[in-house]
This record gives sequence, structure tokens and C-alpha cells, in this order.
Amino acid sequence: MKKLIPLLLGAVLLSNTVACQNSSEPIGKTDSPANQSSATSGKLKSQAAAVPAGTSFDTILQQDLSTGKNRNNDRFTLRVKGGNKVLKDAVIQGHLEDVVKAARGKKAKLHLVFDDIKLANGAAAPLDVTLVNTQVETKTKGKFVQNAGIILAGAVAGKFLGDKANFKQGAVAGGGAAAAYVLSSPGGEVVLKKGTNVKLKLKKPLDTSP
Repeated sequence: MKKLIPLLLGAVLLSNTVACQNSSEPIGKTDSPANQSSATSGKLKSQAAAVPAGTSFDTILQQDLSTGKNRNNDRFTLRVKGGNKVLKDAVIQGHLEDVVKAARGKKAKLHLVFDDIKLANGAAAPLDVTLVNTQVETKTKGKFVQNAGIILAGAVAGKFLGDKANFKQGAVAGGGAAAAYVLSSPGGEVVLKKGTNVKLKLKKPLDTSP
């Protein structure tokens, strides 16, 4: 009988040990730290991949534009400079619409339409921006006269001519229309020289993930 008592005590201790181990296990299903870390990382990556609406940035025109020489649908290119580090060195493609050459009783004007942007990381997206300002010049009788102010006659509806094949599926849904910004001159041809600074502001967030 004395030999049985130690055996019984050992069995009781072993049973208590197993019960304690089982009670330390979580009752419900929860995400592991690795899963939580992955979800947080994905969320941060998504946030980092968007440039918010309202972001302003400067661009440099890469060629001369003139109502005297250019025609409808002629393309132009802008390169983003400085400012936002995500947008730096991005290339913007645009085109001209409703180009009107100066004539007697007719003011020169052109519409600037900004189609799409290609970032330094290779990502491409349609561009929805507002033209904040640019410096327009007037060419009269072979001479350039820099206007004291900026000539902006407002925005009108334009066509989207970007290459949709470069964009993610659905990125240009309903994107057949674009804002066209009107530049006009009270006298002479409207001229934007190569190297002109064109300041833009995002109307919608820009996805920068490649």
C-alpha cells in the first residue's frame, strides 16, 4: 500500500502539468505576429504608393509650342523637376487641341491637355491635374514679348489621347475626357518656349506602384 501512494501522487502531478499546458493555448483563432506584420506592411506600402490629391509640382517643357507652328493633336512632353521625391524625373505626355493661329480679328489660342505620367520607377498612369500657372509669351512681327502676367482663359473639355495599354486594367475607366487648359493672347501668336516652367497640381491621388 505504501508503494501505491507515490505512484498516485505522480499521476496527479502529471495530470495537472498537462492541464496547465492546454490552458495556456489560445482559445480562439488569431493571426500570428507574422501575418499581422505582413498586413501592416502591405497597408503601409499601399499608402506609400500614392501621391495625394492637392500635391503641386513644377515641370519643364521639353519643346517649343506655338500657335503659329503647331497643329491639333501635336504631342508635347514635360519633365518633373525637384519638389516631390516620388514624382522627381517623371515624364508627362500631353497634346494640343483647338489651335488657332493669330489673324486679323482673331486671337491666337491653344488648349493644353495633360494625358499621362510615367514615373522613374516605371509606373504609368493617366493624369488628372490642374494647370496652376505657366509663363506665356507673345510673338508679334518676329519678336518675342514676355507677358507681364499669366494668360489663362479657363478650362474646357478635352480628349484623352494617352496610351491605355500602358496602364493597369480599369485605370482609365471613364477616362475618355480630360481637362484642356486654354492659353490665349491679346495680340500675336501664343508661344511656350522649350524650358518653360509649367506648374501643375493633382486633382486626384496618383498611384505610383509599378
